[in-house]
Amino acid sequence: MSDQRMQDLCDVVRDSLEKLAFLFASADSPREPIPFQDAMTAIASFSGAFSGYLAVSITPPALTELAANMLGIESDEIEEEHQQDALKEAVNIICGNWLPVEGGDEAIFHIDAPQFLSPSEAETALTGRKLSILAQMTVEDEPCDIYFYRDDPV
Repeated sequence: MSDQRMQDLCDVVRDSLEKLAFLFASADSPREPIPFQDAMTAIASFSGAFSGYLAVSITPPALTELAANMLGIESDEIEEEHQQDALKEAVNIICGNWLPVEGGDEAIFHIDAPQFLSPSEAETALTGRKLSILAQMTVEDEPCDIYFYRDDPV
């Protein structure tokens, strides 16, 4: 996996989260991925010029902040459904902003409705395949992993 592609994905995530929810994100040093049982994960599949999917796995404290900022309500009013919806929307926006960077401005893609994954579903979907990019970031001082899978080799 190319360092430049990983940096480009981190830039897209950082820009997307700042504009969407006023959250500060930065690239993280290499570390072990967040265990799926300790995170909340959503995935967006896409097809078009090439196919694959992008997933975001984020810790509950950062996700609560994301949902609160997106919805304009206090953190203590956030329910699990708010968190899931906010994460699915964030994944959709990040994927939509990433694909023109990865595929070029002329490439056309169809992004399926994002899905929230249970820890076991995330484990199944995000392990055992050749990963194109794993961008590890910090969002509001919490770890966040972005998984990008592209079906054709780059």
